[in-house]
Amino acid sequence: MYTVRRVAMHELSDFVAVLTLPERHASILAYVEHMFSQGAMRPEWCFLVEKEGEALGRAAFWTLPGKDVPSDIVLLDPPWEDDACGDQLWQDLLLMCKQLGAEQLGYVLDTPAMAPQWQESGPTRQTFLKKKGFHLQRETSRFEWKSDEPRSQEANGGILFRSLSEVGEASFIDAIMRGSASTLDRQIAQERADLGPYLQAKEIFHDLQSMSYEAHWWELAYTPENELIGFVMPTKSPTFATIGYIGVLPEFRGRGYVDVLLNRGVISLVQSGERYIRADTDLHNEPMANSFLRAGFHRFAQRSEYRVRF
Repeated sequence: MYTVRRVAMHELSDFVAVLTLPERHASILAYVEHMFSQGAMRPEWCFLVEKEGEALGRAAFWTLPGKDVPSDIVLLDPPWEDDACGDQLWQDLLLMCKQLGAEQLGYVLDTPAMAPQWQESGPTRQTFLKKKGFHLQRETSRFEWKSDEPRSQEANGGILFRSLSEVGEASFIDAIMRGSASTLDRQIAQERADLGPYLQAKEIFHDLQSMSYEAHWWELAYTPENELIGFVMPTKSPTFATIGYIGVLPEFRGRGYVDVLLNRGVISLVQSGERYIRADTDLHNEPMANSFLRAGFHRFAQRSEYRVRF
């Protein structure tokens, strides 16, 4: 008989060791402890599945800092060869998640496997997720930028920038709403269709507000004639600095404005002390991918984003 139970703080070493090579323990433990400090994970959200006292698998819940309801599942590692054990782990996790008030859960799968989750057995994980009702929502290319060199402003052709402090929340939500029109990002397009342009833009804005940022980092770009061009909203997630959201209005696309906005976002993060930035873009959004490459980012992984609603 399998038992799923919460992990006590003194058992974290046992938790990170389950189904994991010894040389990877330190990276997973550092990740878990950092997530605790950021408020994205909690000790009571970490679980072991056992049989007769032997730990066979593990999983944990994750959410944006400051929120009390899990939004995702991480460190999902049941014994893949034991379907019954995996089923028991999922059933108990689902029950606990519902008790915490969640109505859905996400899961992201990165290829190739890397720290801190080390998601080996990608095809097996995909099969497990599909059997549990998860649906593939989005596939992205992942990019990262690393440098110890200062980043300089480039000529911007007379573009005017105004920060969140200057224009206010309503102007940013309006910019997001307009910039998300005819997007190449499939998930954003679907959410826009489901929620409506305004509610979706408002949700994006407030989700990004739950991360760490400074108001002067978030900027709207205008022509000298005061026409809105686009926006950039860099943030710091619980694990890395990122270009939280960036967009150019449809009527201004194809003119190189995205490169100017991306450079502004990178400079804001670099000036705050960041030397390592990550960002994702939909596999079909080649214009954005090319902008990252021009800005000195390199593609390091592919991510599949899954979600189940219950």
